[in-house]
Amino acid sequence: MKTKSMTCIIVDDEMMASTIIEQYVTSLTKIKVVGVFPNAISAIKYLNDHEVDVVFLDIHMPDFNGFDFLKTIKNHPKIILVTSDKDYAFVAFEFDSVIDYLVKPITEERFKKAMLKLKNRSLSKELAQTLKKK
Repeated sequence: MKTKSMTCIIVDDEMMASTIIEQYVTSLTKIKVVGVFPNAISAIKYLNDHEVDVVFLDIHMPDFNGFDFLKTIKNHPKIILVTSDKDYAFVAFEFDSVIDYLVKPITEERFKKAMLKLKNRSLSKELAQTLKKK
């Protein structure tokens, strides 16, 4: 079973955080970064016309936070929340699309663990679809 390459976007108002996430994604995964957005509104506009597999999403952003984003998007890609606030993890996992919750500053080791969760969730979904077809 050959998996297709995955795509992602990064949504974070902190440029340094976006840069670090993009470096981790580029150097440690086969996921292609197709967009980096400084706010949720511009990311939603992008997602209205494009599909992605994964969104690295900050919670605290001006005007429209990460949870507003999760409630607004239609085709739910897999979400990895990236935030400096530990207090929202419980709320975050109420959303089925949330794969992991990374607290800034993100270490390479913790990022790799999130990627393993993403891979396992993706393989489970592929297997379920294959079995359903048979």
